Amino acid sequence: MKIVVATRGSKLSLIQTEEFLEKLRKVEPGLQFEIKIVKTVGDVVQDVPLYKIGVKGIFEKEVNAAVLSGEADVAIHSLKDLPSELSSGLAIAGYSPRAPPHDVLVSVVGYSLDTLPKGAVVGTSSVRRAEFLKFVRPDVRVEPLRGNVDTRIRKVLAGQYDAAVMAAAGLLRLYGDTPPLSVKPIRPEIIPPPPGQGIVAAVVREDSWLLDLIKKASDFKTSIEATAEREFLKAVGAGCHVAVGGFATYRGGLIEFTAGYVDGGGRQIVKIYGVDPVEVGRRAALKIRS
Repeated sequence: MKIVVATRGSKLSLIQTEEFLEKLRKVEPGLQFEIKIVKTVGDVVQDVPLYKIGVKGIFEKEVNAAVLSGEADVAIHSLKDLPSELSSGLAIAGYSPRAPPHDVLVSVVGYSLDTLPKGAVVGTSSVRRAEFLKFVRPDVRVEPLRGNVDTRIRKVLAGQYDAAVMAAAGLLRLYGDTPPLSVKPIRPEIIPPPPGQGIVAAVVREDSWLLDLIKKASDFKTSIEATAEREFLKAVGAGCHVAVGGFATYRGGLIEFTAGYVDGGGRQIVKIYGVDPVEVGRRAALKIRS
């Protein structure tokens, strides 16, 4: 039987999809897959900052619609692109092992947040990244930067920006240990990542026969962290126009949740500990909301 897999057509999306399918092949050797590339609003509209597009799920809606309509059996996503509530009839079936969740500063010169010169132009279209960055370095210029990971990298290499803030996970999956420019980690206490960053998720219909198969291939540690972060996202009630971030780390049966929020009144960073991912996510959200 051939399984039809819906995904976006970017190079990173295809790499993430193959990474997930390889996990499924290990559980069930001999599985055959057909890739169905779907264009989303976020792929088509490239000249507008994300928060201005005004559509929920701009990188997932059309991909998941293919699963709902029966055109595809499963959809593969970056978890951070999925809204806190999926369309009725869909479920997240499992997760691949997480890549590093933190953000990084990329540049040709090798800047860190501390060494960026005054007035440097830093690219990002994320409100979260922009607002936390302006809190830490109010002397730099933050300008919109859209496009796939490789497109944004090319713009930095071409000198259109002095630096850019990006996800470490995307760079690692695309370039491995040899990115084409300097990469400096940003501590999550400085710019907290969005819930789900670094995690690849599979979405299926609620009644799909693939649920059990994908669950067997799912990474347990990642599933705990994802559950906490999605509960946080749901409870905090923030969209892409709000500068809020949060991520969980699961070690030895204990969850540590770091969350942050920034606005004109200042920045708040909180840490919550617990063993139940749903309860930890909710407590972190309540702490931020208060």
